[in-house]
Amino acid sequence: MSRGRKICMTDSVGKALFSVPDGGIIRMLYGNGEDYFAVCRYLDETHAEIDGVKYAVREFAQRMEQNRISYAPA
Repeated sequence: MSRGRKICMTDSVGKALFSVPDGGIIRMLYGNGEDYFAVCRYLDETHAEIDGVKYAVREFAQRMEQNRISYAPA
């Protein structure tokens, strides 16, 4: 975990929602009531590795919106 690095999570148009520290965890809430926890790793200002998959933060937000999955810091 890198000290001081934060991942700025946004919506699909780039509006900041919240931030999590490098190595932090987000909780994803599915429409059926299930939830899932994912580790987030900082890559650069606009990219993160979430649950082992590299994403542009806005791309991750688009995927979550398309699948109707909400997410928040855990």
